[in-house]
Amino acid sequence: MRLVPLCALCLAASAASAQGARRDTAAARYTSSAAVALELSEYGLGGGGAVRLGLSRDLSAVAELSVGAGRDEREQRFFVGFFGDTVTPFKRNYVALVPLHLGLERRLFREQIEDNFRPYVSLAAGPTLAYQWPYFDDVDGDGVRDEGEPVLGATGGLGRGDARFGVGATIAVGAHFGRGGTTQTVRVGFQAAHFPTPVDLLEADPARVESPSRKTFWTPVVTFRVGRLL
Repeated sequence: MRLVPLCALCLAASAASAQGARRDTAAARYTSSAAVALELSEYGLGGGGAVRLGLSRDLSAVAELSVGAGRDEREQRFFVGFFGDTVTPFKRNYVALVPLHLGLERRLFREQIEDNFRPYVSLAAGPTLAYQWPYFDDVDGDGVRDEGEPVLGATGGLGRGDARFGVGATIAVGAHFGRGGTTQTVRVGFQAAHFPTPVDLLEADPARVESPSRKTFWTPVVTFRVGRLL
C-alpha cells in the first residue's frame, strides 16, 4: 500500500517536469522574430525593421535598421501665401538619419508573467549614416539663402546631397504582445548618434545663426512593431 502514494508522488513530479519543459519550449519560441517598425521621435516619424535571433530562453541578438529625419530644434515651419506654401527660416539642409544597430535584448520576469506579455530591456549600437541635401538652391554656394534662390522642396535636391558617417546607440525598454505566429511590440527608448564631420542644418550666417551645424543628435524614441515569429 505504501507504493500508491509513492507512485502518485512520482507521477506529480513527472507532470510538473513536463509542464516546465513545455513552458521552456514556448519561451524559447518567442525569442526569434522579424518585424517592421514605425518610430516617433522629436524629429518626426521614421520607419524600419528588426530581426531577433534567440540565444537562450531570455536573451536574443538583435539587428535593427531604421530611417528617420534629423533637424535642429530651432527650425520652425510657417505657412505663407494663398495656397499654403511653407517656408522654414534659416534652414539649409534636409537630413535623414539611418542607423544600423546590433545588440542584445533580455526578457524580464519570464517566470512571473504569461507569454502573451513579454517585457524586456535592450541595448544596441553600430554605424549611423547622415544624408544631407539642400533645402534651397544655393547658387553662389555661400550656405545662405539669398534673394532669388528658390526653395527646392523635400525631394527637389535629393540627388545633390552628401553623406556623413558616424556611430550611434539605442537603449530601451519595451514589451512584446500576442501569441501564435504574430507579435506586436511597443518600445520606449533613447537614441543618440555622433558624427566626426558636422552635419549642416542651418544657414552659415554667423550674424543671424549660432552653431548652424552639429555633430551629435539625441532624442527619445517610441517604436511600434508588427512581426512574425521565426
